[in-house]
Order: sequence, then structure tokens, then C-alpha cells
Amino acid sequence: MRGVTAQVYQTGRRLALGASASSVHWLGDEALFALGDAAVVAARREGEARRIEAHDGAILSAALHPDGRRLVTGGDDGRVKAIAPDGGVETMAELRRWVDHLVASPVSGVIVAGVGKQAIVLRDGKESHRFDYPSSVGGLALDAKGRRLAASHYNGVTLRYVLTADDKGVALNWAGSHLATTISPDGAYVVTGMQENALHGWRLPEKTDLRMDGYPAKTKSFSWDKRGRWMATSGANSAIVWPFVGKLGPQGKPPLQLGEREALVTAVAFHPAEETLAIGYSDGAAIAVRLSDQMGVELDEPGEGAVSALAWSADGKRLALGDEAGRGAIIDLG
Repeated sequence: MRGVTAQVYQTGRRLALGASASSVHWLGDEALFALGDAAVVAARREGEARRIEAHDGAILSAALHPDGRRLVTGGDDGRVKAIAPDGGVETMAELRRWVDHLVASPVSGVIVAGVGKQAIVLRDGKESHRFDYPSSVGGLALDAKGRRLAASHYNGVTLRYVLTADDKGVALNWAGSHLATTISPDGAYVVTGMQENALHGWRLPEKTDLRMDGYPAKTKSFSWDKRGRWMATSGANSAIVWPFVGKLGPQGKPPLQLGEREALVTAVAFHPAEETLAIGYSDGAAIAVRLSDQMGVELDEPGEGAVSALAWSADGKRLALGDEAGRGAIIDLG
């Protein structure tokens, strides 16, 4: 590491969030933290942070609204809400069950909520249609164009064109319980984190199976670099970064292992323009590492909870992080 002082003390600010952070998202130069106590905290690098009361229970999922000006949140109160940084709160849907997953696309304008065995599609602020699955939805992902939806469930993933209400879907089969889900930026790969501490993937359109195992813990966090050449994952004592080049993707190729420490990696986030990876750990520490030379800088020191939220601003100049103990930070890396 360069130096001995965490970057948060040099060019950052510490935030007392008051509750576990489930995710963090940037709207311009403001970070919005979705919290386990039903609130959203909006904060900038400077100035007073604002607390917005959003739900009647924990916020379980969140995504940027397609309009680019609000945050969409799903709670264990069964509601989907749109949260504006100025404190405005709009209820978009009342689904009567926990909203475990949310994805949205600024390209297609669609929002999809994962509730039980269904994915519920919202357009223009209201419900459009629903897709049914054979078991509970473990994860949702939209492709870069916001057209194709991947929903993981027991024994695989179902791909559908999200705006086509009667799409019967394409099945990607693999035995076992599939949870967190991601689609590569070029739409050529679908990858899931599985219950048994492994990843499974498919190369499209051939549905070629890809197996990535050896993890000591479940992979819950994925991040792709801008060009889709690398996929970073949590679930080990270092960030496991798989190469996705050539026709076989990561098959037969060793991954990079970045930022090895005794603590497990719990969150990863690629810089929006550069091959630099932010890594958060189970002890609350965070670092940033360049892939080219694997040099790193300490962003934050260990705390009392695992890093559970990590995101770069769109211009790549600032990083926001939050942990399970309610500690947050915004760091200027411009």
C-alpha cells in the first residue's frame, strides 16, 4: 500500500449512517445510502447529510430510477418507492410481499422487482406485467440495453425480453440453487453465484456452461470493468477477477487475485473508466487496486462491520462506502 494513512482521513469524510447500509448509489455528486432501518441518507463530500424516511421496514433492494434523478427502493413492507434527494417520496407499487430484488434501466425505462416467485415489470410508474418462475427468484439482472432480463432460481436462470409480456423465456439449466446474477456488458455471458460457494456461467447464444469454483464463501458482489474484459467477485480472501476474453471466456484461465488479506472480500466495484477495482472486506476495511501493476491504496481502515455498500461516482472521482455497522464514508479520489 502507498502510505500508512487511510485515504478517508486525507480527502474524505466519515458518515454516521445509523444503520446497516444495503447499497449506495450516486446521483450527480451526491451519494444515496439505502439502509436497513427503512431510511435513505443523502450526502455529498461536503455539507450536511440528510435522512429521508422511506419505508415501514428495512430497505432490501435499490436501483437508480430510469429518469436518473431518483432512487428506487424496495422494502420488507412490500412497497416500491421512488426517493428524490430533496426528500420527496413516491409509492410506485404495493406488492404485499418483501421486495428482495430491484433492477432498472435508463435505456428502456423499465424497473423490475423480484417478489417471491415473480418478477414484476413497472413502466411509466405503474405495473405493466409479471413473469412467473418455478421457485423463488434468487437474483435479477438486465442487459446493458435494458431489454433482456435474467432471473435466477432453483436449477438455473430464465432469460426473457422484459418488455414482451408473453415471452416464455429461454432456460439456462444447471442443478442447484442460483442466487446473485449478472450479465456481461456485451450480453454474451450470464453468471450466477450459487449456494455451494461457486459460480456458474453460460456463454450465449450457445448456452456453453462455465464453472468457476474454489470460493470459501458465497459470491454476493459482482462488478464488470467498462469493456467487459474482467469480472470481479467477492467471496474469498482476495478479490477474484476472472478474464472474459476469447471464445471460452474464463475457462482454462487463472483469475487475478487482488488485495489479499485475512478478511473476506464482501464488496467489489470497478472504476467506471479505468481498470481500477475498489474492494471492501468483512472487517470494514477498503482498498483500491490497479489491475496493470496491482498497486493499491488504502481507502478505509477496519471497523466494526463488513463493507456492504460500495460505489464510484459516474465521473470516477469519488467513492462511497457503507458497512453493516452503520459506518459510511465518501472519499474524493479526483
